[in-house]
Amino acid sequence: MPMFQYQGRDPSGAPIKKILKASSVDEVVMYLEKRNITPIKIDEIELGTDATATIENFLGINNITTEEIMNFCRQLSTLIAAGVPIIKALNQLAQSTTSHRFSQALSNIADSVAAGQTFSDALAKYPAIFSTIVTNLIEVGENTGHLNETLMQISMYLEKYLANRRRLISTARYPIMVFFGTLVAMVVMNMFVIPKFTMIFSRFHLELPLATRVIIDISNFMLNHWLALLIAALSIIFGVPRLMSIFPILRYYWDKYKLRIPVTGNIQKRIIISQFCWTFALILRSGIPVVQGIQLAGNSTGNAYFTKQINKMKEGIEHGQSFSQGAMNTDLFFPTIIQMIEVGEETGRLDEILTEVSQFYDGEIEFDIRRLNELLEPVLLCMVGSVILVMAIGIYFPMWDLIKIAQF
Repeated sequence: MPMFQYQGRDPSGAPIKKILKASSVDEVVMYLEKRNITPIKIDEIELGTDATATIENFLGINNITTEEIMNFCRQLSTLIAAGVPIIKALNQLAQSTTSHRFSQALSNIADSVAAGQTFSDALAKYPAIFSTIVTNLIEVGENTGHLNETLMQISMYLEKYLANRRRLISTARYPIMVFFGTLVAMVVMNMFVIPKFTMIFSRFHLELPLATRVIIDISNFMLNHWLALLIAALSIIFGVPRLMSIFPILRYYWDKYKLRIPVTGNIQKRIIISQFCWTFALILRSGIPVVQGIQLAGNSTGNAYFTKQINKMKEGIEHGQSFSQGAMNTDLFFPTIIQMIEVGEETGRLDEILTEVSQFYDGEIEFDIRRLNELLEPVLLCMVGSVILVMAIGIYFPMWDLIKIAQF
């Protein structure tokens, strides 16, 4: 649908300049007439002609981050609690944000609310920005008259989500950095350093040890097939994520395998369980039905395997099972969690119990990540040292033979 930029004046005479998505200029005029806005200028925006916007989109500058959504919810909650009307608050936040795309979305949301739509319905028009769980929670907040409290809870939920995502990244950051550092060093050695030594060895027709011959063969293979190796590496880096998005079954099995990787898989599983428990507790407190809440919380984990198991659990609850029975039929939850869930169901404090479970696992996760990094450091150093040792033996043993020849 085309985009139009209009300039006009509101009933008080104040100038207005905004962007609107509409099918034609006539639709824009009708839109302005309904809001008693006097149009001065209406221009159609030709998408793709703005070079700066194109570059920003390519670089991801205009992508709206989770941090921006979190800050938006927190600031809007504060403004509403201070008595600022929601339309005015949305317009203020639209002007203060640094993201052009987010500013445009907030302006359009404010216009939709001014036209009579509910806030949640206006947000639902932007599923790429506001997730289903956010719009559903806001709808409940609107209906119960606790919108500012709901927005603050959503902000805390997003903060929790970001913390869990950082934990997942931190479990793999150090090993990946060491791996790629070693890989770059080996590529440089095989492409530029070892060929020089190979030329020296070939002049003296030395009988090379096995380690040296293997290193030279690897270097020659990389020199002769560097383009094919580069294409293969790029295909793996960019092609595998694309294949996972095209074929969900690949994503499902990869997410399932990640949870079974020794050491790190258990940490990832507990991070996902912590995220699910905290999210579902928030949903229960907001008053969303249990079946719908389980699905929303399962979708928020970002793990296809976990989401599918949660959906099976939801189907069991729909057929009369309790939450703890449904959890028991999956291989996701540890026995201690299931026992705590049973207690929460019996006492009517399930949301509190789930919050306690999430906090308990948060503490365990922080400790395990620190311990993992402490254990991995000497192991990775030994691996890097072994690679350097093999390279040194393969190169310097023949050099010692050359030195002996030179002495004679």
